[in-house]
Amino acid sequence: MARITDKNKIERLKQSTMKLVVENGFGGASATLIAKDAAVATGYFYMHYKGKFALVNALLQDVYQEVVDKFEQLSSNGSSFNNIVENMIRHFFKMANAEPIKLKFLYVLTHDYSFVIDKNMRENIFDLIGKLKTQGHASGELDKNLNEDDIYLTVVLNTIQFINYRYKTNAKKFFFKKKDEDHLIYLTNKILR
Repeated sequence: MARITDKNKIERLKQSTMKLVVENGFGGASATLIAKDAAVATGYFYMHYKGKFALVNALLQDVYQEVVDKFEQLSSNGSSFNNIVENMIRHFFKMANAEPIKLKFLYVLTHDYSFVIDKNMRENIFDLIGKLKTQGHASGELDKNLNEDDIYLTVVLNTIQFINYRYKTNAKKFFFKKKDEDHLIYLTNKILR
């Protein structure tokens, strides 16, 4: 018998997972708590996901897929290294303004030692960063001493950290402006050259 899937329940599970991971960390967001927060039966959760790790990885994959799609779009239209870096940073800010929970979710998972990113996802991300590195070295827009880890730390993790820092230091709901983006792009370019 096929599973009956209620898209609203699945969306509630996803939103509750991100919310609880942000509030309690990966270890503090159990399948039972997620189901309760989403107002669905725990059995419904397990009918669609093998466990919390499977759901969190699926959510992380969705968020990173947005970033990968943006990167592939920029790469396919012949954008320069600097243009790709700038637009990737702007994409994170756009995501932060539209759905801040996604960026907070990324921040928590990148700083939570009880969570490990899926090996295939990591390889996919670093393959793309490797192509970006090659392009940056060839064009002279990237310091020849910098590698894939340096690019990931500078462009991805530093952007997530910058955004999260602004969230933490502003008590009210925070909306990023173009000047915030421009400032981080300026700092990033200084580091990468």
